[in-house]
Amino acid sequence: MNAAMELAEQFNPFTGISPSFGPFAELLESKFGMFLALAWVIGFFACAYFLIEAIGRAAKSKRNGLAGDLDETRGELVRVGAATIGMASLPVLYTILISA
Repeated sequence: MNAAMELAEQFNPFTGISPSFGPFAELLESKFGMFLALAWVIGFFACAYFLIEAIGRAAKSKRNGLAGDLDETRGELVRVGAATIGMASLPVLYTILISA
Protein backbone atom coordinates (compact mmCIF):
# COMPACT_ATOMS: atom_id res chain seq x y z
CA MET A 1 0.00 0.00 0.00
CA ASN A 2 2.90 2.38 0.68
CA ALA A 3 4.24 1.94 -2.85
CA ALA A 4 0.90 3.02 -4.29
CA MET A 5 0.80 6.10 -2.05
CA GLU A 6 4.35 7.08 -3.02
CA LEU A 7 3.55 6.65 -6.70
CA ALA A 8 0.42 8.78 -6.32
CA GLU A 9 2.41 11.53 -4.61
CA GLN A 10 5.02 11.56 -7.37
CA PHE A 11 2.56 11.87 -10.24
CA ASN A 12 -0.10 14.14 -8.72
CA PRO A 13 -1.42 16.29 -11.61
CA PHE A 14 -2.97 18.77 -9.17
CA THR A 15 0.30 19.82 -7.53
CA GLY A 16 0.67 23.59 -7.63
CA ILE A 17 -2.90 24.24 -8.78
CA SER A 18 -5.03 26.54 -6.67
CA PRO A 19 -8.66 27.51 -7.32
CA SER A 20 -9.27 30.97 -8.70
CA PHE A 21 -12.18 33.05 -9.94
CA GLY A 22 -9.96 34.43 -12.71
CA PRO A 23 -11.12 37.83 -13.95
CA PHE A 24 -13.89 37.87 -11.34
CA ALA A 25 -11.49 37.62 -8.36
CA GLU A 26 -11.18 41.38 -7.82
CA LEU A 27 -14.92 41.92 -8.19
CA LEU A 28 -15.83 39.17 -5.73
CA GLU A 29 -13.57 40.53 -2.99
CA SER A 30 -15.93 43.44 -2.26
CA LYS A 31 -19.41 43.29 -0.74
CA PHE A 32 -20.80 45.16 -3.74
CA GLY A 33 -19.32 42.54 -6.06
CA MET A 34 -20.83 39.75 -4.01
CA PHE A 35 -24.20 41.52 -4.16
CA LEU A 36 -23.89 41.80 -7.96
CA ALA A 37 -23.06 38.11 -8.19
CA LEU A 38 -26.06 37.22 -6.03
CA ALA A 39 -28.35 39.44 -8.12
CA TRP A 40 -27.03 37.81 -11.30
CA VAL A 41 -27.62 34.29 -9.95
CA ILE A 42 -31.16 35.14 -8.85
CA GLY A 43 -31.90 36.76 -12.22
CA PHE A 44 -30.45 33.81 -14.12
CA PHE A 45 -32.51 31.30 -12.14
CA ALA A 46 -35.64 33.42 -12.67
CA CYS A 47 -35.00 33.51 -16.43
CA ALA A 48 -34.44 29.74 -16.47
CA TYR A 49 -37.69 29.18 -14.55
CA PHE A 50 -39.70 31.38 -16.92
CA LEU A 51 -38.07 29.66 -19.90
CA ILE A 52 -39.16 26.24 -18.63
CA GLU A 53 -42.64 27.60 -17.95
CA ALA A 54 -42.88 29.09 -21.47
CA ILE A 55 -41.78 25.80 -23.02
CA GLY A 56 -44.50 24.02 -21.06
CA ARG A 57 -47.15 26.52 -22.16
CA ALA A 58 -46.10 26.22 -25.80
CA ALA A 59 -46.23 22.42 -25.61
CA LYS A 60 -49.66 22.53 -23.97
CA SER A 61 -50.99 24.94 -26.62
CA LYS A 62 -49.64 22.79 -29.43
CA ARG A 63 -51.05 19.62 -27.88
CA ASN A 64 -54.52 21.18 -27.45
CA GLY A 65 -54.47 22.70 -30.95
CA LEU A 66 -54.94 26.32 -29.86
CA ALA A 67 -53.38 28.26 -32.74
CA GLY A 68 -53.92 31.75 -31.27
CA ASP A 69 -52.53 30.75 -27.91
CA LEU A 70 -49.62 29.01 -29.62
CA ASP A 71 -48.60 32.24 -31.39
CA GLU A 72 -48.71 34.12 -28.10
CA THR A 73 -46.69 31.50 -26.24
CA ARG A 74 -44.10 31.37 -29.03
CA GLY A 75 -43.61 35.12 -28.71
CA GLU A 76 -43.21 34.73 -24.96
CA LEU A 77 -40.80 31.86 -25.52
CA VAL A 78 -38.63 34.02 -27.80
CA ARG A 79 -38.56 36.90 -25.29
CA VAL A 80 -37.73 34.68 -22.33
CA GLY A 81 -35.14 32.76 -24.37
CA ALA A 82 -33.46 36.01 -25.38
CA ALA A 83 -33.42 37.16 -21.74
CA THR A 84 -31.86 33.86 -20.65
CA ILE A 85 -29.19 34.08 -23.34
CA GLY A 86 -28.51 37.68 -22.32
CA MET A 87 -28.14 36.71 -18.67
CA ALA A 88 -25.83 33.84 -19.58
CA SER A 89 -23.64 36.11 -21.71
CA LEU A 90 -23.18 38.83 -19.06
CA PRO A 91 -20.13 37.15 -17.43
CA VAL A 92 -18.54 36.67 -20.85
CA LEU A 93 -19.10 40.32 -21.76
CA TYR A 94 -17.70 41.42 -18.40
CA THR A 95 -14.59 39.31 -18.96
CA ILE A 96 -14.10 40.73 -22.45
CA LEU A 97 -14.50 44.32 -21.25
CA ILE A 98 -12.12 43.85 -18.32
CA SER A 99 -9.43 42.14 -20.38
CA ALA A 100 -9.56 44.72 -23.18
